[in-house]
Amino acid sequence: MPATLLLASAAGFWAGNGLPYYTAGSTGDSTSPGPFRPSASADVVCGWVMLVVGAVCWHYAHTAAHPLPAYTAAALGVLSVGLIHARLWRADPWKRARKAQSASSG
Repeated sequence: MPATLLLASAAGFWAGNGLPYYTAGSTGDSTSPGPFRPSASADVVCGWVMLVVGAVCWHYAHTAAHPLPAYTAAALGVLSVGLIHARLWRADPWKRARKAQSASSG
């Protein structure tokens, strides 16, 4: 059961993390705080990869053996990444704005 909880939590975290990147990129918004250059296409690819990683984690979680704990762990994973995004989504965690300003002033 510990593996189920860990993988289900990771699945929720990765899927919850990938969805905003995929959604923002697919609507043409390139202002997400991804680690790559600001690009809607990069956000779509990054979000898609995260959704795939979440699906793979969910597949290997064997949720049928422990459905309630697995779904609870996945929900907590989604909640945790949602709270992280609520705090950091527009805060420029990679300091790209400062890098761009110093590159243009130098």
